[in-house]
Amino acid sequence: MQEKVCDIWLEPGEFRCLPTSGALTSSGEAVLDARVAREAAQRYQGLAADLGRLIAARGNHVHLIRPGLVSFPVRQYEWAKPTTEIIERSARELAALVGTAKTLLPRPGCEEGQLTWEMVAPVLSFLPDNIIVVRRA
Repeated sequence: MQEKVCDIWLEPGEFRCLPTSGALTSSGEAVLDARVAREAAQRYQGLAADLGRLIAARGNHVHLIRPGLVSFPVRQYEWAKPTTEIIERSARELAALVGTAKTLLPRPGCEEGQLTWEMVAPVLSFLPDNIIVVRRA
């Protein structure tokens, strides 16, 4: 794992991760409440519906939503707090999915999620260097 201060949308990479919960709206769309996930929803029409279908069919896991966009669960439910257990499970699923591709991951559970980087960094330490943890400038 590497760390970098940059804008996740401007930094070159093959995959961008969107911090998510397993929450769905009554219409079946994924709740995209983390900042990067909200930004993605503004950039990509129908993203919440696409992820909602994946969560409904396969559960709250890492999913390739669209080419270059990957969900990264940090919590189980909309109102739950992020946990390092879910973040570690998501990191393992992410590493298996992306292989050696350059992947950008915002600090999971830290920005709006109430976890500190000191709590999260140890559970991500096994990630290979092609996965870059992004801290916004």
